Amino acid sequence: MQTTKNTGRILGFLFLLTTIAGGWGTSIRGLSGARDNVLAFLTNVFENASQMKLAIGLDMLSSVIGVCIAIYFYPIIKKYSQRLAMAYVGIGFMSFAIVTISNAIHWSLITVGTNYVDTTASESSHYATLALMHYETYYWLHFILLMGYAIGGSLLYYFLFKTNLVPKWLAFWGIIAQTIVFVGASLQLFEIPVSFYLFIQNGIFLLVFIGFLLAMGFRTEKYNALKIP
Repeated sequence: MQTTKNTGRILGFLFLLTTIAGGWGTSIRGLSGARDNVLAFLTNVFENASQMKLAIGLDMLSSVIGVCIAIYFYPIIKKYSQRLAMAYVGIGFMSFAIVTISNAIHWSLITVGTNYVDTTASESSHYATLALMHYETYYWLHFILLMGYAIGGSLLYYFLFKTNLVPKWLAFWGIIAQTIVFVGASLQLFEIPVSFYLFIQNGIFLLVFIGFLLAMGFRTEKYNALKIP
């Protein structure tokens, strides 16, 4: 029984780590305002380069933990459905690849900002164009990442819903929360403004989900029904 509880608590702890790292990185990312005044934005990038590099590092850490979650949970999901397990792990690695590319673009944007401060006025338009290209590409990848994250999360919560490892209401809430994130990211991808609450609601769910796993773990009888060694 204790092993079962600890398995769920380990998953909760990993989710807590990736949420803290990802949330912290997002809060200090500092990528806003490029469309309003791109040259002022580049100056801000230069001045906050160290903070942005920390954000990149935290984002990468969060993504690595996400891959660890997928690998850790693979043998458990496999007992229910090998296809579902492979899809969940595949999306985890795909998300890591997108995060790596998007952060490489952000790092390149820092280089553009650093070089911009040494330019003359006649060269500023060139750097403005480069900055907007990097900025738009980063956010294009960011919303694709959110869509992939939502799909992966939906697979996980579907598995939890079907196996009853956690209460059905909690797993169903997770599916709904991920669906809302997917819709919001899709609309943003096509430059249709959406409310911030479409994304913050997922944060509220995660806090409840993580809290439940840390406190309760998985349901022993349902876990044993999967016949996991």
